[in-house]
Amino acid sequence: MRKALLYTLAAWIFCISFLACKKSVSADNSSITIENISGTYALKGLIWSFGGFNFNVFDSLDACEKDNLIKFNTDKTVNYIDAGTVCTPPADDNGTWDLQGDSLIFSSNYSNAKIQSFDGKTLILTGVPEGETGATATTTLEKQ
Repeated sequence: MRKALLYTLAAWIFCISFLACKKSVSADNSSITIENISGTYALKGLIWSFGGFNFNVFDSLDACEKDNLIKFNTDKTVNYIDAGTVCTPPADDNGTWDLQGDSLIFSSNYSNAKIQSFDGKTLILTGVPEGETGATATTTLEKQ
């Protein structure tokens, strides 16, 4: 009985010591900054809203479009990478991006986008699809 009590006490001391030595939480990587947004993302969702109706555009994309990547570089350049199954013609492209408040501003032919949420891994953007008046696109990107 005495050994059991000693083992239990030793286990509690170990647990308390372990929890007391826990490392502090690192800096918040979900703040909306150029450094935190920078990285390579995969498209995980694309919804268009038009006239009160929502359309899941992601499900209708070709397989060669669903696996493409977007790389936001800290020098404010952006690379659109036709990864995985390559489209014909390939969809590789480059441009620049900037962060202004809660919006991403693109210099290429892509529309600007408002950041709806960012948790350090998932970036959800809304904007008007290029050439589509009256529609709103909600794009979900996941950092790789």
